[in-house]
This record gives sequence, C-alpha cells and structure tokens, in this order.
Amino acid sequence: MTDLKTSLMNIDSWIRLGYVLLFLIFLAVARGLLFIIILVQSGMYLATGSTNKKIVDFSGDLNLWVFDTLRFVTFNSEHKAFPFSEWSRSSGGSADRSGREQPDPADDPKFKPAEPDRATDYVPSFTADEGSSGGTRDHDEDKGSQN
Repeated sequence: MTDLKTSLMNIDSWIRLGYVLLFLIFLAVARGLLFIIILVQSGMYLATGSTNKKIVDFSGDLNLWVFDTLRFVTFNSEHKAFPFSEWSRSSGGSADRSGREQPDPADDPKFKPAEPDRATDYVPSFTADEGSSGGTRDHDEDKGSQN
C-alpha cells in the first residue's frame, strides 16, 4: 500500500502525465494536418503528375515527429518531441529512429550492378505448362526441345 501512495505522491509522475495529455492533443492536431497534406498532395498529383517537394519534406519531418511523440506517450522513450526539443529531421534527441532514410547505393558513382550469371539463369518451375493439346508437360521437356 505504501508503494501505491509513494507512486501517487511522486510529482514527476504527474508532470509526465501532463506532458502525455498535452502531446495527445498535439497528435490530434497532427492527424488533421496529415489529412490535409494527403488531400493536397493527392490533388497536386492528379492535376500535375507530381508532388510538391517542400510538402513531401515537411510531411516526412512530421512523420518523424509523430513517431517520436508516440514513443514518448507510450512510455518507450523519455525524449520529448517538439516544442520541447528541436524540430528537425536530424535532431539527435531520438537516436533509435528506425524511419531514417538510407542512402541508395545505386546513387554511388562507384556502384556497378552485378552481371547476370548465365549458368544460373534457369529457375525451375514447380507448375506444369499447358501444351497445345491441352495436356501438361514438364519444364525440362521444353528445355530439351529448344536445344
């Protein structure tokens, strides 16, 4: 019983709960903002065939903010997102983000795609092909008749 009383009297727990409630309000606003972004980007894509780069960048940052905020309100992190820390994709507050963009190795000028190996091009099929007579024939029979 004393543990419960001690826990309820802990001012830090109540402050944390206040932050959680505040961030839940912020998340509701972010949800509406994301809905508007989706509508605007969809309309732009239908009208012009492309999206607005600035809105894409902002929505990416907003997605990371939502991720950080959800980690805080679910007690998975002690890091408080914006406005209690910097608004930035590269902010170091949440070092364990899994949503960061990774560089594409194909953009590296030293990158050379692997040449296909002709010896391993044949991939066996486990389904039978239908022949002209309506029957089935094995894929190996097709391979032998082509040589």
